[in-house]
Amino acid sequence: MHKLNATWMVGVCVGLGLLAGCQRVQVTSPSSRSLRIYLARHGQTDWNAAQRLQGAQDVPINENGELQARQLAAALRGFRLDAIYSSALQRSRKTAEVVAAGRPVVSVPELNEQALGRFEGVYLDGRDPATASEYHRREVDPDDSLDGGESIHQHLARVKQALEQIRHRHPSGQILIVGHGGTNVLILQALLDLTPAQAGEIHQANEELYLIELFPDRPPLLWKQIPPGLLNQL
Repeated sequence: MHKLNATWMVGVCVGLGLLAGCQRVQVTSPSSRSLRIYLARHGQTDWNAAQRLQGAQDVPINENGELQARQLAAALRGFRLDAIYSSALQRSRKTAEVVAAGRPVVSVPELNEQALGRFEGVYLDGRDPATASEYHRREVDPDDSLDGGESIHQHLARVKQALEQIRHRHPSGQILIVGHGGTNVLILQALLDLTPAQAGEIHQANEELYLIELFPDRPPLLWKQIPPGLLNQL
């Protein structure tokens, strides 16, 4: 049985929808009845680096994003993945294809990032404080579709639809989903039964990798990769 590298430690434990305290333990091979979902965010884009809102815009990963995709592939090397999923946006699909190394990648449009309407392309680096302030005020309203985009409720509904399809295909085993910052938060909210407030505390960086382990008879677990350079997070 293949064991995860020792730099994989418990980052967060989730049970019954409540964040719990964690012990430092090593993750081992999955049971025959559990489903392991490795959850990655796409590699960096120029818009990420510029603090520019992407939403549904189909922006490619940049050179650093390609490096992050290769690092993700290295982190998962040697693990059997029953399937690799991405969104339909190229930043997600390209990242997944680097990991796949010629294996099939299933693109699921329901995993696309939230469409941000008229706020797509807006910079959050201080050059347009009025628009940025309006965006931050409105983004937390779950029913605000952001002038031509999607509300959080609409985004969550399609993410749940994608998860239902994926879990129907994979009641157990190991899969990889390469998603987006906003989409992945909603994946965690749906799978771990988090409140919107709890989910709102999550921010996954482009190079971070999570592991959700789902069981038929006990609460799920959420694990986070702690690379050697970030051992201060333990």
